[in-house]
Amino acid sequence: MFRQLILPFATIVLLTLALYWLIASRLLLDPPPADSSIASAERLTETLQPGPAPVARDEQDPAAHPNQIDSDDIHRSSTRTIEIFGRVMDANSQPIDDVFVTEERYFFNTRSNVQGNYKLLMDLPTHRYPTLNFLRRGFRSKRISLTRAVLQQNSSYELDLELEENPLSVRLSGWVGNEIGVALEGARVELTALQPPGGEIFTLTVFTDPRGNFFLEGVRADEPYSLSINLAPEYSIYRDPDFSVGLNPEQVNIVLESLRFVDIDGMILNRDSSPVADFEIYVSNVTTGVHSRKIVSDSSGFFSLRHFPLGEVSLATRGSDIYEINGLVLTDSEYRNLELIIDKGERFLTGWIKDENGLVPQRALVTLDQTFFEGPVRYHQYRSRATGTGGKFSFRNLGKGEYRITVYAPGYQKREVMHRLVNQSDEVEVTLQQLEN
Repeated sequence: MFRQLILPFATIVLLTLALYWLIASRLLLDPPPADSSIASAERLTETLQPGPAPVARDEQDPAAHPNQIDSDDIHRSSTRTIEIFGRVMDANSQPIDDVFVTEERYFFNTRSNVQGNYKLLMDLPTHRYPTLNFLRRGFRSKRISLTRAVLQQNSSYELDLELEENPLSVRLSGWVGNEIGVALEGARVELTALQPPGGEIFTLTVFTDPRGNFFLEGVRADEPYSLSINLAPEYSIYRDPDFSVGLNPEQVNIVLESLRFVDIDGMILNRDSSPVADFEIYVSNVTTGVHSRKIVSDSSGFFSLRHFPLGEVSLATRGSDIYEINGLVLTDSEYRNLELIIDKGERFLTGWIKDENGLVPQRALVTLDQTFFEGPVRYHQYRSRATGTGGKFSFRNLGKGEYRITVYAPGYQKREVMHRLVNQSDEVEVTLQQLEN
């Protein structure tokens, strides 16, 4: 009996294994087909804007200049690769070569060949969609924005287009180097139209190549521009607010000045010469316009600032209480004990607001500011408080010296009162006058 059951049972087991193997092999060998379709140009949902605001980059890998890409996008979602290809033609359906095709935000770019064909590969954040600029001397530039609806299902897109001739569109070439003649790679070159037609923003941006050369395509001649060149942090910014471009522009040669740097040690003190601990303030180089750093005093009021460029600097806090220092110039001298004066102390000021009839305004804003000089350096502090019950206001952690108290209240004239803090705790009363009807 047992031997009679073995054969049917073995047959069932073999059939089950065979079926399992068949299903598994099909899943491994035949995965779902990827959508490799290419959308046609006729289905493009695009924005065509003649005379646009192109922002271009010379033909370099954007990864070589990561600081030119928005930091918000670097830290956000993953990227995806998008391919845009097509053909550029003129009004007579003839191919246009050497058209500069660039994505205006991330500076991916390419150029069309003699057949007018181009192919642009871009690695963009998944939440971004490209805006392309087509630029060439002798033609009017064109700007096209590709939408989510077009690209969410396609990683490849064919885009053919026609450019209109414009004899006022020229190519500007240039070179950037330092004061000893060394070519500078990666300098950001920006040309901005001061009076663009129709009030549209028009900015061209490119980067110098390893030989220091740059090319700006699609520049409209006989119009005023502003030219700036920036290679932070080692070089000063070049600016020409009155730059002109002719119909036959000559090559522009720009020399950037190397910056010199200094190491600073110092203390943050109040007007009683006592150290101010754990105080944050931002220092910015006015001369370069691009260098900014935060300094923080330690528990003893000491701070250090390393490798900061020479020149005029300004310092300011961020928050409701404002502290500003202007007119300080960093020179070649070594700073070993730079003192910054901050209005921070242990004094108190309390006050009340009333009008000439003894009535208390419902709402009032009281500001307290102080300005003093140490040689050419200007120190300014500003605080503001709203009045509370009974028109009372108070300020804490003040230093010594004279302050200006300004009171604003609806229906009343602005009132300014000067008050010098002498005691540890002072009181002041401010009387307002009603506005005349």
